[in-house]
Formats: sequence, structure tokens, C-alpha cells
Amino acid sequence: MAINRRTFGIGASGVLLGSIAAPFIGRAGAAGPTIRVGVVNSMSGGLAAYAQEGQPAFEYIIKKINAEGGIKSKGGAQIELVMADDTSQPARTAAEARRLITEEKVQLLTGTILSAQMLALTPVLDELKMPTLSVWAGGARSDYMFTLGYPYDRGYAQTINDFIVALRDEHKFKIKTAVMGYSNYEAGQQVNKFLTEKLKASGVEIIGEAALDIRAQDQTSAMVRIRSLKPDVVAGLVTPRDGILLHQARYNLNYHDSLFCGGTGGYTDLSLWKDLGPEVGKAVLTKNLFGMTGFSPGAKVDSMQKIIAELRDIAKLDRIGQGAIQYAQAARVLQQVLENAASLQSDDLLKAFRSVNIPFGDPNLYVAKPKGLQFAEDRLLKDGSAMFVQWTPEQDQQVVFPKEFAQVPPRPRA
Repeated sequence: MAINRRTFGIGASGVLLGSIAAPFIGRAGAAGPTIRVGVVNSMSGGLAAYAQEGQPAFEYIIKKINAEGGIKSKGGAQIELVMADDTSQPARTAAEARRLITEEKVQLLTGTILSAQMLALTPVLDELKMPTLSVWAGGARSDYMFTLGYPYDRGYAQTINDFIVALRDEHKFKIKTAVMGYSNYEAGQQVNKFLTEKLKASGVEIIGEAALDIRAQDQTSAMVRIRSLKPDVVAGLVTPRDGILLHQARYNLNYHDSLFCGGTGGYTDLSLWKDLGPEVGKAVLTKNLFGMTGFSPGAKVDSMQKIIAELRDIAKLDRIGQGAIQYAQAARVLQQVLENAASLQSDDLLKAFRSVNIPFGDPNLYVAKPKGLQFAEDRLLKDGSAMFVQWTPEQDQQVVFPKEFAQVPPRPRA
């Protein structure tokens, strides 16, 4: 497999790519048919944690596909990745995508593409009619974009609501009131809208909001508001950066009265302990906090356990969290799309995306989807559900919801 890439910024992203990229660059002159796939990742900037963890897993699976015969329905064509770094800036996402499509002549596009980037990218995709797979976006405004991200409604909002209801009704937690605590950007706002409606319909009284300013250097003011309202539960979508600041504020204020139930990175990212430090992490992550995630090392999903072992023991990846699993899944979806497409023309690729089907129990289903992986008419996942976990003092995660994946019941309220 050949990789063409623009020069990435120095620092962590460059170090990370060094060990994984070398084997691929060596194939740059390989003979035979190739399928060029553009990859716009946020290898630097504020969103870099997603891509820095995920890209090595993505490249490993693509290399494996190529080594096992490539895309067999296309004469064994090898997948060639053409890389770009958007530096976590939506405007640059659009610019890099346009370059990959018009200059590099890629036939498919994929990459980090979170919600803000998805919005910036939509006009480019609509104009150039480029089939695209987003690894993370919670919505798909373009008819040419499909996404593996959690849908705002049936993904994030439904899962968080269902877990809170299960805590109340099945595990007898006292939950009558809620404060909506969420990162104040496109995805956080959309999830908040749907989650507020669902919690109200479930009989939970919404007594206030604590919107987290994504530009803030401290979330103490939000935490003070939560403390003054004293809700039974704080719920919402929180980014990794906002989560770190929120947990630090909770520690500094020594506030543990409310349950904190949210997703995803700000509650479950494996880097939280490192960023918070063991003292703060143990004080806040293991007490009255539950996090939504699509991946956990202890989940009772056989195919997930096998890909974890493979990425650890064969690919030798240092970080295997939700990002790595999500990207590995993206590689398998692209493989099925390319195998099933009648041709590499845009219309045929779109038809192949719509027919993607990786059923539960399939060895290539790496994410916890009890109903398997298929795209709905809105190009989002039909089964948008996720899991909830709790942290242990040993910095491990235990799955507590849903029942089919749970290892242990939720920890009693502190």
C-alpha cells in the first residue's frame, strides 16, 4: 500500500506516525491497480487526540486488507491512502478535501470529520459529488456523506436517556432532577436538544443548564452553577478537553453530590487519567460518574476482544481506545463498500454504502452494535446505541450498560 502525505506538523503527531507509516511508504512503487482513498485527519490542533490514536489502527487494517489480496472484486486492487492534516480547523478540512479530490484524484474520502468539520465539508462534497465516510460526525448534511459517529438523537441522546432511566428504575437510584451539562458547540447543542426532550418524557425534571464554553481555560463557573442547583444527575455530551476541565473543577470544589452521566471522550477517554493525574482521577472518575462509549476493553463482545488483541500484539499499538477501534471499523466498512460497488463511479459507491451490512457476530464488527452495522436513510447508523462504563481505582473500565454487554452492575451512589 502506498501513502502520499503532505508534511505533518512536528511534535506528537510526527512521532506517532513515524513507526507506523514506514512499512507503507515502502510500497509506493508497487505495481498493479490501485484505489486512491483520501484521508483528512486532525493530526494536530485541538482535535488531534482522535486521529493520533485512530490513524495507526486504520493504516494497519488497510495494510492487512492489501496483504490478503486487496479488493478482490476489483482484480485485487490495492488501497492507496493519500493523507492530509486539517490541523483541527473546519475551513482547512474543506480546503484539503478539495485538494485531494481535484488534484490527487482520490475516488473516496474519509477521515476524522467531526461535526463542525462535517458542516464545513458539506458544500465541497455536494459540489464535487464525492462519496465520503466520516469516522466521527454525529450528523450528515451532505447526501454524499455517511458516518460511523453516534447520531445526535438515536445515538447519544437515546443511550444517555436509557441509561439514566435504567439507573432509576432498575437499580433504584434517586433521580428526579437533571442539569444539562454539555460542551457548547454543534454536536453538544444538538444532543442537548434531543436529550432534554427524552428526559422530560421519561419523567425527569430539567432544572437548569451548564453549557461549557469550549474556549474556556477553566470550567469552575459551570461547576459552581451545578453545585448551586444540586441536581440528581448532570447529563450531556462533553468533549475530552471540556471533560478534563470539568473534572478538575469538580475536584477543586470537592463536589460529589450529583451523578455525572455523559459521553463520550470527556467521560471515557483513556487519556483522562494521565491528563488529570492519579489523585484527581481517583477522586472524581471513580465516584458518581458513568461514561458513554462505543468501546471498552472489558466489553463482552468477542470480535472486539479479538481486534484489541490484534492491535496490541501484532500491530504493537501503544494506545488502543475508542479512537483505534472506531478507525479500524472504518477501514472494514470501506473494504465492504469497495468490494460491493459495481464500479468506482460516484453513484455505484453510494449504492454500496447504502448496502453495507456487518451483522452482530461478524468477525469484522468491532463496535458494540447489538443490531449490527448498517446505514439508515439519513446515512447515519441504524443502530446508534453505545455502552456505559464506570472507572475503577486501578484506572480500568467496567461495562455497566446495556445488560448484554455488562460486566458488573453500576456502582452504588457515593
